Amino acid sequence: MVCIIIFMGVCLRASCWTRICTDIWGKFLKCQYFNQCRGCSLPLDYEVQLQKKIQTLKTLGLHTQEIYTSPKEGFRSRAEFRIYRDHLGLHYAMSIGNQPLPINSCPILLPHLQELLKQLLPLLNASEILKHKLFSLEVLGTLQGESLLTLLYHRPLDHIWESEAKKLEEQLKIQIIGRSKGKKNILSGEYLQDKLLLEEKEYSFIRYDNAFSQPNPYTNIKMLEFVLKCVREAKNKEDLLELYCGGGNFTIPLAQEFHKVFATEIAKNSIKALHQNIQNNHLSNIFCARLSGEESIEALRFQRDFFRLREVDLGSYNFSHILIDPPRSGVGNSAMLNFISSFKNIIYISCNPCTLKEDLDVLLQTHEIKRFALFDQFPYTHHIESGVWLQKKTTPSFIAIQES
Repeated sequence: MVCIIIFMGVCLRASCWTRICTDIWGKFLKCQYFNQCRGCSLPLDYEVQLQKKIQTLKTLGLHTQEIYTSPKEGFRSRAEFRIYRDHLGLHYAMSIGNQPLPINSCPILLPHLQELLKQLLPLLNASEILKHKLFSLEVLGTLQGESLLTLLYHRPLDHIWESEAKKLEEQLKIQIIGRSKGKKNILSGEYLQDKLLLEEKEYSFIRYDNAFSQPNPYTNIKMLEFVLKCVREAKNKEDLLELYCGGGNFTIPLAQEFHKVFATEIAKNSIKALHQNIQNNHLSNIFCARLSGEESIEALRFQRDFFRLREVDLGSYNFSHILIDPPRSGVGNSAMLNFISSFKNIIYISCNPCTLKEDLDVLLQTHEIKRFALFDQFPYTHHIESGVWLQKKTTPSFIAIQES
């Protein structure tokens, strides 16, 4: 299925969204690089952006019932930059085809990450050791103001680099990781301890540098609130199955709503983080395992035994809900969709409306939409995050009346 977007009266492929009216961009976001950077690709007033995204969903036959907005700037908690060199030294850069675009600021980042980038560059330029064969860097931040900086090199990192990097850590009051040819040099720590306040309750989350986490913490909180509302509106809650659970973004807050939770994820670092998050939040009703979606189905249908599941009795679960947060490719697999459709309540978090539409075409044969929400995780881009609660259709009861 090709996703077509109706933009300003013109039909475009999603991959072909271009920079339109870039001369007016500065009126909406104070960024001097939009005309070239392409990290932000939707030069419209924020409210107009939302209406365009709603219209995109409508074009696909998806009707948004709830809209959750984002701050207009200072909302992104992670970013990657190439390093560009010229006669003046190092510069941050974005890749434009094969050409780097030097930049020195990014207003969509969390404010303390913007400040970190501002302070970091002159310190890197002042150190021959730290800048030698440095080709990229990544920043990760939390709403509490903590920062993790990952420096990537085309050379081995020795004790001399480590000593210099530790000085930089102390100067900037951050954590630093060095990466080189598959090796990772951890100085003071390899993750951030994030805190999330949800409904006046604080949750603790581990954030690794190379593990997925929701990039917009403000919209993420609204997304979690939506999911909690969906769960609480459903009757007869029992146990929860979660596929593609990541580091437990949904798993941890939802655990209080169910008797038991069985969560699966294929990414090693995400499962590692989830184990720590379960422990740090003092939860005892979650069992998680490193399984793909297909492996999860095989295990739950008792078609295959897994050594890693030896400590859990899958037969003891009585699932009333399934939550899925698949990649951009969606679920797609007909066997998986058939399995998912066997659950009374389905909560589907999507980052691609095209594949969501394809999956819903199957799921709506057995279920009906109870709530549908748009979450603006990515302002100034065409990307759309959605949340759907589906509930199994009730089968009418027919009473045969015999004529006497």
